[in-house]
Amino acid sequence: MSAHPQQPQPTKEQLMLRQQQQAQLAQQQQAASLARSQQQAAAEQAASGASQGVLAKRKIAELVEQVSPGDKVDPEVEEVLLEIAEDFVENVTNFACLLAKHRNSSTLEVQDLRLHLEKNWGIKVPGYSAAAERVTAQKGQAGDTAAKKAAGR
Repeated sequence: MSAHPQQPQPTKEQLMLRQQQQAQLAQQQQAASLARSQQQAAAEQAASGASQGVLAKRKIAELVEQVSPGDKVDPEVEEVLLEIAEDFVENVTNFACLLAKHRNSSTLEVQDLRLHLEKNWGIKVPGYSAAAERVTAQKGQAGDTAAKKAAGR
């Protein structure tokens, strides 16, 4: 007889459960590491005075100077404007992503952004408006028609 009692072999379910737990633990550790890295990067940016958002306070000051030279913006107003800009960009991006998904695409395209901006915000982006695309398409069709007539068709 052996001095060591035999350990029962784990079942397939137990092995799978153990693998899932190990994978979850690895994912949690990865996520925690990423979060620490992001927090450290954000702290470094804050310490250096760099902007994390889509618009910097410095840019707001430049815009105000262009519109009304000599005027200043209250710091609280700057914060509100930054928040509004962030919310706007997030809203437009999220809705445009939904439009891309509706097209069964995993790629966000200019047409998605353009459609949302025009239909929901009344903003026409120069060079990207639907009217400009129609004019370009009509010019192309007109050129094709002229070429066909010249060819005697």
